[in-house]
Formats: sequence, C-alpha cells, structure tokens
Amino acid sequence: SRPPSERRWETLDPWPGPAREKMAVAVQNTGADDHYASPECLYLFSGSTWAKDAEGNLDLTRFEFFTDAYRYQPKSNEWTRIADLPALDESREISIGGYEFDAEQQIWRRAESEQQSETFDHATLYDQQRRPAAASAAIDVGQSHILLFSGATGRFVTMDIADRPLFPRDVLAYHTITDTWIRVGEMPEGVVTTSAVNWNDQIVIPSGEIRPGVRTPRVQAVTIEPAKSSFGAINLAVVGIYLAALVLMGAYFSRREAGTSDFFLGGGRIPWWAAGLSIYATQLSAITFISLPAVAYATNWLVYPAQMTIFLMAPVVVVFYLPFFRRLKVTTAYEYLERRFNTAVRLFGSLSFVVFQFGRMAVVVYLPALALAAVTGINIYLCILVMGVLATVYTVMGGMEAVIWTDVLQVIVLWGGMLLALFLIVSDMGGIAPVINIAKADHKFTVFNWNWETAQMATWLIIVGNFALQFGPYTTDQAVIQRYMTTKDEKASARSIWLNGALTIPFNLLFFLLGTALYVFFKSNPEMLTTGMQNDEVFPLFVSTRMPAVFSGLVIAGIFAASMSSLDSSMHSVATAITTDFYRRFHSEASDEACLKLARALTVIAGSFGTGVALVLANYDILSLLFFFQKLLSLISSGLVGVFILGIFTRRSNAVGALTGAAASFAVLLYVTNFTSIHFYLYAVIGIVTAVVVGYAVSLLTPPHQNDLAGLTWSTRSAAKGSAADSAA
Repeated sequence: SRPPSERRWETLDPWPGPAREKMAVAVQNTGADDHYASPECLYLFSGSTWAKDAEGNLDLTRFEFFTDAYRYQPKSNEWTRIADLPALDESREISIGGYEFDAEQQIWRRAESEQQSETFDHATLYDQQRRPAAASAAIDVGQSHILLFSGATGRFVTMDIADRPLFPRDVLAYHTITDTWIRVGEMPEGVVTTSAVNWNDQIVIPSGEIRPGVRTPRVQAVTIEPAKSSFGAINLAVVGIYLAALVLMGAYFSRREAGTSDFFLGGGRIPWWAAGLSIYATQLSAITFISLPAVAYATNWLVYPAQMTIFLMAPVVVVFYLPFFRRLKVTTAYEYLERRFNTAVRLFGSLSFVVFQFGRMAVVVYLPALALAAVTGINIYLCILVMGVLATVYTVMGGMEAVIWTDVLQVIVLWGGMLLALFLIVSDMGGIAPVINIAKADHKFTVFNWNWETAQMATWLIIVGNFALQFGPYTTDQAVIQRYMTTKDEKASARSIWLNGALTIPFNLLFFLLGTALYVFFKSNPEMLTTGMQNDEVFPLFVSTRMPAVFSGLVIAGIFAASMSSLDSSMHSVATAITTDFYRRFHSEASDEACLKLARALTVIAGSFGTGVALVLANYDILSLLFFFQKLLSLISSGLVGVFILGIFTRRSNAVGALTGAAASFAVLLYVTNFTSIHFYLYAVIGIVTAVVVGYAVSLLTPPHQNDLAGLTWSTRSAAKGSAADSAA
C-alpha cells in the first residue's frame, strides 16, 4: 500500500452496464492465489434508476430495477459480467385491493372498479422471474460466498406508500467460484438501505426500511452454523478401525527394532518400490490431497506444469546427489556437510531442517483437521489430537519401517478414493462429455499463460520456480533423504526415486481432473455447498455427502492417515537429525541403546509440539495453506539448497562462504517477500541463486578450504571410499 502522502483518487473503468444507484456491494475472493487474477474482487449486484421519457426527462411514474451483476478485479482493472440474480417465487403477502397492473407500462395503477382488483392474481406476474435486490445488505462469508439480505424489487413502487408490501425476507447466496445463486433462508424481517457487518462471530443488520419510508429500530443477527454432518456411525467405525490398524502396524514392526539402524533406516530392509511410495506419500501429504483438487476447483490448470518438475528432479538427484549420500554411508544428509565444510555448517543445516519441520508438522495436521471437522462434524481439536497422538504412538513403536509401510497403505487408499470420486461425479453428470463441456466453457482447462511478467502466474515462472522449489525436499530434506538410505543399495534407492517421479505425472493429473470435476458437480448442485465454507473443504465435503457408506469412511480415514504420514515423517526425521547431528556428534561414547531411547523421547517431544501448534493454528484463518506452505519452504530452505550446491559442485567454496551465502539468501528473501510484487514461485530461484553467488564470492575472498575433498565434490567423486563396494552391491 502507498504511504498517505502518495494516496490519491484515480478514475477507473466503469462497469459495462447502465448507470444506477442503490447497488449491493461486497468484496470477496475468487478462490485464486493472491498473485493470480486478483482474488480480492469487488462485486456489484442489482440497483435501480429513475426512468426517463422520450425527451430525456425523469418520469417519476416509472422506475428501472436491475437484476444484472458484475465483478471488478483491481489488479487488472477489469470488469466481468457474472450471473444475473436468480428467478424466485413472489412469496410476500400482498394486498392488491384497489389496484390493477398496467402490463404495457409495467406499473400498478388504481383500479377503476373493485371487480378488476379482485380478479387479479399477482403470482402470474412475478413467480419464477429474476428478482432485483436493490439497496440490499451484502456481506462476504467464508472463502467464496456472498450473502444478499432482502432487497427492493421495484415491483410495487407506483402504489401508494401505505399500500406497498413489506420488503421480501429472502436471503440469497452467490458463490464466486461456480458463479451460481441459491436461496439459503429468510430473515425475521426484510429490510433495505442498511448494512450487514461481522461482529462477535455473527452477521448483524441494524435497523433499515421495512417498506419505503418506514424504518424499524430492530437489530437482527444471524450466525452461520456449519452444516450438520451425515457422516454416520458406520463411517466413524471405519475411521476408528483404520486408525487402530496403523497403531497395530507400529506394534508389529517394533519387534524388529534392535538399535538405531533399525529405528532410523529400517535396517536397510525396505523394498525399493515401498521406499518410492513412501517418498511420494511424504511429499503428497494431506495438504496436497486436499488443496491441489481445491486449486483446480477454484481456478484452472495453470499450476499443473509444476507437477512435471518433480519428475525432472529425479535424474538430478540420482546422478548428482544420491552417490554422495549412499557412498558416504551417512544417516543424515547433514553429515555430508561436516565432511565437506565443518561442524558449524553441519549444525546449521540440521538446525534449519529441524526448525522448518516443526513448522511443517503443525500445518500438515491443521489443514486436514480443519476440513475433516467441517464435513464430519468431529470437533477440530479432537481431530488434531487423534492424529497427533496416534502418529506419535506408532512412530515411537515401529520406527522407520512403521512410517514407510503406513505410507504405502495410505497412498493406496487415497488413490482408490480419488478414482471412486471421479467415477461417481461422471455418473451423476450423465457421462464424461457433460463434465468436459461445462468445464471447457468456463475455461477450467486453461494450462498455459505465456505472460512474461514476474508478478503473475505465468507458465515459465511456474516451471522454473517449481523446479527450483523441488531442490529443497529432494536434496536437503532429511525426511526424504532418509528414505534413500532405507533400501539395500544405491541402485535400489535410484529406482525408488524414479518411481516417485513417475507417479507424480499420472496421479497429479488425476488430482486436477478431480478438482475440475468437483467444480462441474457443485456448479450443477450449488445447494450442496456449505455456505461460508473454505475451498479446501470441497473434496472432503463431496466424500462425506456423496460417497457410499464405508467407502466415504475409508477415504476420510485415508485423509487422516495422509496427515499422520506427513507428521510421522517429520517427527521421525527430526528425532534422527537431533540424535545424530547433535547428541551423537558430541557424545561419541554414548551407547546405541542410549541413542535409541533419546530418539524415541525426541519423537514424542516433536509430535507433542507439532500437535500443540496445530491446536493454536485452529484459532486462525489461513486463506490457502498450500501456497502458504510453499512460501515458507522457499524462505527457509533456499539457503540450505545453496549450501549443498556449493559443496557438491565447487571445490573453492568454504564454510565461511557457505554460511554467508545462506544468511544472504534469507535476508534477500525477506526483502522480496515484504517489499516487492515478485510472484512467490520465484522466491526459491532468487534464494538459491543468492546463496550460491554470495557464498562463492565470499569463498574467493577468504582463505581456501584445507580439508581433503576426495569423494566430497563432483570433480573428486571418483575418489570416494567404498564407492565400488556399494555400487556393486
């Protein structure tokens, strides 16, 4: 925003409709990200104007009331015509004695005889006609609804004031994403020329006119109650059984733990395909499973090309990073940093990861809990506690093996639920053709935007930014790298990485198909949307209301499990990092048994912290946690990515340069985030480039690294000790 001294009035483009007064106006989101298509839009509904005669003079016997509506996007300075107000029955009690209707002039006149007024039926004129709502009170609710309360129709404006009926009591809801209207209820008393405000978790409407020239002292208030859940006892039982099965899996694998190697790395017993599915599940999480369809539902397919970058990352990891992690036989990725630089860089890397994971744990628990609580009726705090406690229990018991095999189970369940949801939507809509036709007509399949600006969602920016973003999880994130180390050899690890990359293309395509199908379904059935809902609730809402019993319970349980999968990965990797990089590093004499006990205790602490912060987050509203999480990832992880790049691809870089580059990356990103309009997809690119350039420059200006670099950089990789043995295994 501009400072006060620079603020001024500007003339903007007018809306593409006739001039009017008494419009209903509200501000609401389009459902898009804050850098895409101006989510905060101005909405203008109805209104009226005095009619004019042939000479252009006001004709006080005729009025024109409008039923059209418009949306204004401030960033693009663009007006768009949206759906007209709906057709409704005239439900008011109207006394028309002494009046007749002039069909030609569309006005009421005094009847010449009593017989004329007695035989007139007003319903034949107004039922199922689009109804104006001039001077109505309007307010935004939730993430994509606008409510209109009452409103003047102009239908009886030529009657004597004393004879005019009370204003209608209808409450209408407009949905900004599907561009649809529904009637959601009635007011105790219809009023116009007033406002609706949020106060104390209620919508309050003070005073207003109940009929032209007659005001009321009454203050009305309404609370938007969540829809009553129809989830049912059977589905709740399915959820309970599923979650109990996860705990039993933890108990089963606990019998195979003989030390930290089993707890941290599964003893190297994990099949490559299971490790690949676990990598996919860790990166999938409930955030992706809930939010990615919601993005396609709310906008289009512009971010789908981002999914291709995960596959493009596979060869980078397999060729340039995996050999160092496997052949150096590290438990954490940050052990490499000590060997390449020094202890301070290792501790910096590990601490950065731990701090990020503590924040991530809260987000990946809070988001699904929010959606699940909304559609199942289960208290959100209970959802968070159940996920946090159970994930902690089976992780402490079963270690890495429990984490990976529960990941495999939840991936299968979620894929099945996604395919079943698509099948049901296509069946309800009468086939795939109607789904495609409606979505195509509304431009929901838009994939490319060839704009070259840096402040908009352009295709080049999405691809470049997301490719840079993938370096964080796949080259520096202990939760992912730890899975590289659970297979028997480097070749099996490479297969797991390729499997993860290959899975992202078809199954992320299904996510977008599902989101688009959900848009078509709810556009055709807008009454099924919960008024005031968050966009991220759309898929759980469909699951809980349209899927058959047992199946809906299983999918909801899978969403629980997806959240728990991300939580268990985070708490387990945090315990691994702290135990290995801090405790064992400075207590080399500690026994393996003592380290195992500490790792389990740290798992409990991490799980408790993540659960506790999620409970705090439940009191706040975060517009889109998917984009919020990506911003957080770029800000924190970019510097660490740069440190690994400096270590692997350069020989001249030293510890001072690496740490300075990471600090510079964080500082630059703070500035870019708060003081520029650059799109957040470029944050990772900016952060990584800053870390590498500054880090290398500082390294050139400071004394060179003195350690033996054999096997620690790309140019000296052939000297890695034990490489032949591991490669041949």
